[in-house]
Amino acid sequence: MAEHSRVIVIGGGQSGLVAGYYLKKAGIPFLILDAGTRVGQSWRSRWDSLELFTIAQYCELPGQRFPGRRGRFPTKDEMADYIESYAGKHQLPVQLETSVTALEPRAEGGYELATNQGTYTADHVIVATGAFRVQFRPALAEKLDEDVHQVHTGSYTNPRSIPGRTVLVVGAANSGAQIAAELTRTHTVVLAQGSPLPHFGRKFLFKGLHWWGDKFGIIGKPLQGERDRLHKKTILVGPSLEKIAKRTGMRLAPRAVDAGGRTVHFEDGTKQDFDAVVWATGFRWDYSWIDAPVLNEIGMPDHYRGVTDAEGLYFLGMQCQYSYGSGLIWWVKTDAEYLVKQIASAPKGLAKTDERRAQL
Repeated sequence: MAEHSRVIVIGGGQSGLVAGYYLKKAGIPFLILDAGTRVGQSWRSRWDSLELFTIAQYCELPGQRFPGRRGRFPTKDEMADYIESYAGKHQLPVQLETSVTALEPRAEGGYELATNQGTYTADHVIVATGAFRVQFRPALAEKLDEDVHQVHTGSYTNPRSIPGRTVLVVGAANSGAQIAAELTRTHTVVLAQGSPLPHFGRKFLFKGLHWWGDKFGIIGKPLQGERDRLHKKTILVGPSLEKIAKRTGMRLAPRAVDAGGRTVHFEDGTKQDFDAVVWATGFRWDYSWIDAPVLNEIGMPDHYRGVTDAEGLYFLGMQCQYSYGSGLIWWVKTDAEYLVKQIASAPKGLAKTDERRAQL
């Protein structure tokens, strides 16, 4: 027999836990399902030296202070430990090692969730898995010889895991720039970039970048018609690539456009052989496991502020879901509290979508 809960939250990262925090405050029964073996695992699995470019003050979740000095930049393991302690302090019901493989509406209302631990049902479901979870590699990756070591940033750990001497990092956004700089300590590194990215320092006048975005009301402001444009915009946080290259000695190259054997060809007509390639080419979404009429023509959820037209189905923690801060640690609480209010006010356990329809 399927286990039932009024609300099931899929994903036990910061977004899912904040949803749980507000659900508990509202007295609404819920269960959080997470595929990891430990709360905070998604942070622990990032590369070893990762340091957040958000100061500790803006790494806090509602109801619990982030430990240590508020103006410092925490490591990914500190963030993971904080999330784990958050779930414990607030006694949030997280069921680990539970992967949701399918979600579909029930004829009698609510939803059925298929998982590796059995079947669950719920009146309401909050999908808080994060939009971009599938590693993306361009087609030219298939053209390289098998003895060229290839790894995506989602699986990279440290320079010791990269064999050989000459390494190409493809993609010069935040992950690519940080990993390329780290690899220069042990390897000869080339960083290939596509279109130039705007960059901002991690701090300005001794205050973190997100502090300024908060004080000027930029990050939490509703995006409205600008949401799609900002959704695609990436900002390099920290020094420019030119400054990084000058400091570390790595070479900057234009876009990688072709490959063959051990050789990668660049947009300016140059080419070079490499022992290894790190693909900092980002992630793609995959909501194919959701069998409900909420996905648009490109497979992304159609919603207003996380509320869909499918009664009782919500999304949380997506990039630019409602504001630029929707996918950021500190600001996700605004969207989470909003969704919980929708659930609390829903008649007979079903969500209202009138407000969303009025916005379209």
